[in-house]
Amino acid sequence: MILETVEYEDEIFWAGIAEIGNTSNMGKDALINLASEREDDIHAIQFLDSSLIVSIGHLLSAAQNAVNAWKGGYMLTRGLDAEVLVYASAQRQIGRAIENLGIHAGLQSIALVVIGGEKKAVRDVITKMVNKVGKEIKPAFVPDRERLERIMHHFGVNEKEIKALTDSDEVEIWAKALLKCVVSRVSIVALGA
Repeated sequence: MILETVEYEDEIFWAGIAEIGNTSNMGKDALINLASEREDDIHAIQFLDSSLIVSIGHLLSAAQNAVNAWKGGYMLTRGLDAEVLVYASAQRQIGRAIENLGIHAGLQSIALVVIGGEKKAVRDVITKMVNKVGKEIKPAFVPDRERLERIMHHFGVNEKEIKALTDSDEVEIWAKALLKCVVSRVSIVALGA
């Protein structure tokens, strides 16, 4: 689990991010019900398919952009939870975002984003979710060639873009370059491109 601040003007929120092994084999409905168990100081709980998540930075960027849209009054969806999904998927349409990164039956690992006003509250929710769903995967979102290629294909990132950022063939270096490409696509959602 990682806890980081996301800010909008003078307001500070906490974003908690984790990857969870779905050892309890929770399906879509059970996960949606679990995410709806929200305390007062928690603004969003979003489960996502972790297979297309580059890294924690990918979800942190989505959380920041979602908070900006929420507080800035230009959300594409009706709730901060869905807004996180829209940004993480780099899609402007919620239906496509759900199709791309939404949870579905048979997921072995799940990404979790929690946004709240208090660090302890966010940490407590993540701990609760991990305990109900399975076991936290540490380190989260470990890159391998197959995963990176799948993410590149999904987000329309070609090898030429990666090579413009690095000439290394190391998986970890490619993952960092890919993160930069995906985060730019995540941020473009706000521009309506």
